[in-house]
Amino acid sequence: MRREWCVAWSCLVVLLPVVARAQDVQAGKDVYGPCAACHGANGEGGKGGEYPRVAGQPVSFTLASLKQFQERRRNNLPMFPYTEPRELSERDMKDVAAYLVAIQLPTKTPEFKESDSALDRLLMMERVLVVPRVEGDVRKGKATYRKQCAKCHGPSARGRELKGVPALVGQYPNYLQRQLDAYRKGERGAEKGDPMKGVLDPLSEQDLTDVLAWLTSIQEDEPEAEPAAETP
Repeated sequence: MRREWCVAWSCLVVLLPVVARAQDVQAGKDVYGPCAACHGANGEGGKGGEYPRVAGQPVSFTLASLKQFQERRRNNLPMFPYTEPRELSERDMKDVAAYLVAIQLPTKTPEFKESDSALDRLLMMERVLVVPRVEGDVRKGKATYRKQCAKCHGPSARGRELKGVPALVGQYPNYLQRQLDAYRKGERGAEKGDPMKGVLDPLSEQDLTDVLAWLTSIQEDEPEAEPAAETP
């Protein structure tokens, strides 16, 4: 009897975090409700990039961004009312970040089944992320990205959870351009220790355009494997 009880308790201990995570994600979906008006029902962004894609971003980056808005360390007036502590608690931030990171947005038209209704097909198409291409030298953009950006944002520009670095691939180029301009003007990245500080200084406008051209050319590519850690 004692052994059976121990086995049952062990199973419960293993399952509890899984259940808790599922509940957090559902809570995060509820928290996200008001955000959908700007960022889209599936976190895909809105108005062609006027509002950025938030789906699939690393949890650590989403949390850091929400805290920056809440503490007014990042200037964005439309975000301030939604990130007031009375509107968005620490738990809410964690829940919505867990919800968003799990959303996968396809970039190709889905293959429909004969049994799919018109509504099913419409809902499936609404999840397809369409990112416009930027004209530029893709080869040079890739080289510049690898030299200046890959260390933090990853070889495939999909961000890094442990470093709290956002994914760039799959983001709207006009939104990325605005952020690049903000960094160059010192409107972002002015905080002490910000990893972006000075990174863009050696790059010309054409360099940045070429990087955007490369980023918008790899939407459907499989992520590249992370390089193996060097042994000391």
